[in-house]
Amino acid sequence: DELSRRYLNHVPIPYKEVAGTGKSQVTFDLVPLDTALDYAAEDADVTLRLWQILKPMLEAERLTSVYERLDRPLIPVIGRMEMAGVEVDRNVLRDMSHQFATDLMRLEEEIHAEAESPFNIASPKQVGQVLFDQMGLQGGKKTKTGDWSTNVSILEKLADANPFVRKILDHRGLSKLKSTYTDALQNQIETRTGRVHTSFSLAGTSTGRLASSDPNLQNIPIRTENGRKIRTAFIAPKGKTLLSVDYSQVELRLVAEMADIPRLKQAFKDGHDIHAITASEVFGIPLDQMDGETRRRAKAINFGIIYGISGFGLAKQLDIDVGEASRYIKLYFQRFPELSQFMEDIKLEAQENGYVETLYGRRCHIRGINDKNHAVKSGAQRAAINAPVQGTAADIMKKAMIEIDTAIQSGEIDAKMLLQVHDELIFEVDTDKADTVNDQVRSIMEHVIDLDVPLIAEGGIGSNWGEAH
Repeated sequence: DELSRRYLNHVPIPYKEVAGTGKSQVTFDLVPLDTALDYAAEDADVTLRLWQILKPMLEAERLTSVYERLDRPLIPVIGRMEMAGVEVDRNVLRDMSHQFATDLMRLEEEIHAEAESPFNIASPKQVGQVLFDQMGLQGGKKTKTGDWSTNVSILEKLADANPFVRKILDHRGLSKLKSTYTDALQNQIETRTGRVHTSFSLAGTSTGRLASSDPNLQNIPIRTENGRKIRTAFIAPKGKTLLSVDYSQVELRLVAEMADIPRLKQAFKDGHDIHAITASEVFGIPLDQMDGETRRRAKAINFGIIYGISGFGLAKQLDIDVGEASRYIKLYFQRFPELSQFMEDIKLEAQENGYVETLYGRRCHIRGINDKNHAVKSGAQRAAINAPVQGTAADIMKKAMIEIDTAIQSGEIDAKMLLQVHDELIFEVDTDKADTVNDQVRSIMEHVIDLDVPLIAEGGIGSNWGEAH
């Protein structure tokens, strides 16, 4: 609709005028034929006229390769995935919802008892008053309206030393899981299929990653035990199994490739533990003397560097002082100067062009890269550093999906591709063919692009998504 208004000066028929809104909205098969014809015909007409305008623009910007090799061939692939959907066990969601409700009531009682008075835990204003006015906790900040800020970052700082604050965070997290997933997903199960059918968008992100909506199945939390439980509600039908295959450390591998870092490239080729290698390089500790804590710190640095992490950000993540964190980052760049140069080149490219490119030539436009506001510009620089890496990973996944779908349509692979969650693909397969399909899918994913650094895909099999992942 926006493109139609911008390039054709034409306002298309709003969908709400065709199918209604809210509780009165009907599915398209119930729309009167004359109304449906007008809407569909306009869609086709506008699409053709836009293509006549936009195709020369794509050619002028040298963007036809990405469109023709990746995005256009992917449309029928994600269409089949949306139609397939994924089976969801309503009983599992209902039981989880009841358990979450019980846990929330218990937390609420404990919080109110410790506060010595009832208050609305869902109200940021009231939480702020209890924490900073009533209890006198230090470390609070006020918003522009004069109320205490109780966002996650502030409460997390207080929670380690204060179990009461931790309970408030637990209550928030559990309440979010209940409302967004265990309750909402029950209403999004298609009655006729018993499955949830998400919608994927090719234009939902600036880096080329797919976006999921109605419902968003790419955002189910997996860092907490309760979050991971949500995935157990996504199940395989009788006689079937879910197969989850995901790229291992794909962005770290791409950093080594794109920045041309010999030591990291060799480590990946040799199949070494990249976090242990990094720890050894940065901290000067022999591999045979490596301990878990040192490796954990190296892992945080590895992933943090990709996202342009600051000394402050790393300090917060590792619970160390900013000076020590900044020293770690400095040591990292001293050991891997190629990465430092790569990042500087990327920032310069973004400032000069307003965009950066993936290995496939996709342009990721960077807003605010030349902004006079330091905070805005710094954020844009971090985005610029990550965009070609994340975008290339997204392009590789798209290419893999296209090749896997081709094999499925030809009968070479006997499976249904159901979901894509960034670096992970989920399939529904016959139980007795799961191992074979796992090998076939992994082979395609690992050889979809020719790089110096090997790509590794790892598969898991289970009766539900939680088991398979």
